[in-house]
Amino acid sequence: MTSYLSATELTDALNLRDLSNPDQGHHECGLIAPHILTAAGLDPEVWSGLALGMGLDRALMLRKGVPDIRLLRAADPRIEQQMLNLSPWQAVSVMPPIRRDISIVVDLEADAETLGDRARAALGDRIDDLESVKFLAVTAHADLPGGAQDRLRLRPDQANALVRLTLRPLSKTLTDSEANTIRDDVYRALHEGPVLELIG
Repeated sequence: MTSYLSATELTDALNLRDLSNPDQGHHECGLIAPHILTAAGLDPEVWSGLALGMGLDRALMLRKGVPDIRLLRAADPRIEQQMLNLSPWQAVSVMPPIRRDISIVVDLEADAETLGDRARAALGDRIDDLESVKFLAVTAHADLPGGAQDRLRLRPDQANALVRLTLRPLSKTLTDSEANTIRDDVYRALHEGPVLELIG
C-alpha cells in the first residue's frame, strides 16, 4: 500500500490490520526526501538514500495487544514488568491505590497461594477491583504476646497473619465504604478465628 510521508518520497508501507485498531503503518520505507538531505548538509543532486523504519514498537503493541504506544515507555512498575515478555497485555488502572491491612487467624500450615485464591474467589465479579494480596507477616500462636493470643482467641495450631489488600479498579475509584466492604468480604473468606473484626 502506497503512503506519503514528509521524510520520504516514493514511500511504501506494510500496513497491518488489528481488529481492535485501525490500519497501522508498520514497516515504512522510501527514498529520503531532498529537504532531509539538504538539512543534513548533503546535495540531493549527488546524494540519495533509503529510509527504513521497522516499527518494532508497533509490532510489540500488536503482539501484546497494548492499546497506547505511550505505555511502552511508562515508568509505572506495573507496566514496566509487562514489557519484559510477550505475554498478553493486562490493563493497568490509573486510579490511586487503596490499601487495607487485615489481621486474620489462619491454620499454621496455610500457604499464601491458597489464601490468595480464597481472597480472589470471595470477590466474585468485583475481582478486577483487587490489584494484589500480599502476606506481610505470619506469626505462630506460640510467638504471639499473651494479649494478642487472648484478643484473637486462636488455637495452638493456628497463626496470626497480617495481609495487605491493594484495591485499584480499572475505571473508577472506590469510596471508603466500598473499600471497607471488599475488605470485610475478604476478611470473612480468610479468617478462621472465633472473633470477627469487621469495619464496614
